Amino acid sequence: MRWLLLIAVALVVTPAANATFSIAITATTVTAQGVTLNGVDQTKPFTVAATEIDTSNTTGWNITAASTTLTSGAHTLPALIVTTVSSAACTGFRCVNPTTDRTWPLTLSATPVKIYNALNGTGTGTMVITGTFEVTYPANAFPGTYTATITLATFAGP
Repeated sequence: MRWLLLIAVALVVTPAANATFSIAITATTVTAQGVTLNGVDQTKPFTVAATEIDTSNTTGWNITAASTTLTSGAHTLPALIVTTVSSAACTGFRCVNPTTDRTWPLTLSATPVKIYNALNGTGTGTMVITGTFEVTYPANAFPGTYTATITLATFAGP
């Protein structure tokens, strides 16, 4: 008998405290690709796209992410990993593409970690930022639907 694991991730967005810009998530629930358990560790990616709108902040900005544990009843999966974050070319007023100093992969936990930033003098205009996350399904995982919440937040400054 084959057992299927499914992942559902809810997204929460927190605006910057001194916001001169904003971030908008294009989806509030993301479903990662499930797997059929076959006795081998497996990983599957999923993406989250956000539109960063920053028309006046020339001192940079950053995006942090935190995640609850992927759970299905009493069972858990390993922490989500951010494998990369990229930005499409910016558009709009005073457009300057962001320059980031982040390196990946980054493992998510309940403590927010900076997953992307725009260094001082970059990241003005409007751009779509896409984060690629990875779910690890261990060979000995229990079947079920696993859920977690990813919290994204934006802050002024690189």
